[in-house]
Amino acid sequence: MKQTIPIYIVLLILLLLASCSTTRQRHLTERLFLQPGRINIAHYGNEATGQRVLSEQVSYSTEVNAEVDEAEQTPAKLDTSHVYAIPSITVVSKAKFAPIREGHVSIDFVINIPKEFLSDDYQISLIPELLHNDSLVMLEDVVLRGKHFIEKQEQDYERYNEYVSTIIDPAGYDTAFINRHAVEKELHRRRKNELSSYYTRWSQYQDFIKWQNEEQEKYDAYNIKQAGKLKKKLRSHDQRYRQSVSRLLATGQDTTVLGEKYRRQRKAIIASAPAYRQITAGTIPGKYQDLYLTGLQAGDIEPVMPEEEDSLRIASEHIMHERIAFNEIKGSRLEETFNRMVPAPYRPEAHYNAVIAPEYNFTYRYTRSYPVTPGLKKLRLTLKGSIMATDRSNYNIRRTDTLSYIISSMDELADTRLIANQSFTDDQRREYTNAIRLLKNREYRQALHLLNNYKDYNTALALTCLGYNSQAYNLLRQLPKTADTHYLSRASTQ
Repeated sequence: MKQTIPIYIVLLILLLLASCSTTRQRHLTERLFLQPGRINIAHYGNEATGQRVLSEQVSYSTEVNAEVDEAEQTPAKLDTSHVYAIPSITVVSKAKFAPIREGHVSIDFVINIPKEFLSDDYQISLIPELLHNDSLVMLEDVVLRGKHFIEKQEQDYERYNEYVSTIIDPAGYDTAFINRHAVEKELHRRRKNELSSYYTRWSQYQDFIKWQNEEQEKYDAYNIKQAGKLKKKLRSHDQRYRQSVSRLLATGQDTTVLGEKYRRQRKAIIASAPAYRQITAGTIPGKYQDLYLTGLQAGDIEPVMPEEEDSLRIASEHIMHERIAFNEIKGSRLEETFNRMVPAPYRPEAHYNAVIAPEYNFTYRYTRSYPVTPGLKKLRLTLKGSIMATDRSNYNIRRTDTLSYIISSMDELADTRLIANQSFTDDQRREYTNAIRLLKNREYRQALHLLNNYKDYNTALALTCLGYNSQAYNLLRQLPKTADTHYLSRASTQ
């Protein structure tokens, strides 16, 4: 018979499944994936203004720092219906003429952020990118932060700074990573040992002095006694000599031989006397040898306590090597730790002058001056970026329009008719033709180098394109008055 599962068990399982599904933590950025709208950009003056405008304008210079994928090619001419593809972005071209002013064009566009993409818990990072030829230039990014996200950033930095404060500088190792208790214990032991050694040396010295005094008294008594005996012998010998001399003198005899005999006998008496006794190294007992040979005095005996060098040497023997190794590992991982603890660092070079107001759309005008290099005919601008939430979830902005800037310049006013000047030689005509080519290719300095020989309208045009307006104006005043020279004169005085 087939056994059926009781209905209450089935209901219990369903309730458990429902409970598990409802307790799943949803990301704060989840709603962005469901939004039909998107963040977009438009040429300034062509966009629909939002309810709230962030009016700060940005102007600065930049350098090429990336390359576009080789498969991305610029069409030979603007096609407003063309769909361009760049990594992770699908864009539709919108064109605008950008006149050159003193070698630069103005990039002026508006970033539109629908309020559906705004939240107090979000940070929005938007990076405008300029594409031209085979180069990609990332402009300064725009960063908008919600108030809750700002609080989270501050907390992240506080946690990181607390972590950094636990890392000891190597200069402080001798105080932070020394077992002070062990060092003090060792120093105390050495002090006690030194005091004990001091008393031992003092007692030994006193014993030596006592022995030395007693021994010297014995030697002194003996030496005095022997000196008395010698003196008595010499006195008796002197008396006999004087008597013998007196007899010889009385009889008129020579005393020379007697005098020599006297002196020999006197020397023999002195030589036969016992040696003078005194304390020498040979008479010192072995236990007192060091004290005697070093000439130690009572004032020389004192306890030799550990000095600073001894303390340092002892401290070096009690270094906490494991703690130092751990500290150095922490120090070597600062960048890694910062990236982990502060996933959204402050961007001082970006825009922080506005806090997100979730109830309004944001319309952000972005302007900057960009240098025009030789051969640059068109610039394209697109936008990429991301949104990070306080729960660390992310949403990548993968779609935006592409704006095109068709570069127009005064070099288009070059007068090619001058090439046909009847007074030109063949070499001059070739040189002048090359100068016009350089001028149209915006290689103004090379063109001016050639045109300086002719001092004509095209020379003034090259001077104007390089910003040498006063020189161009002075030259134009010397040329015949035409519509072109009149227009160029006005342009060089603006």
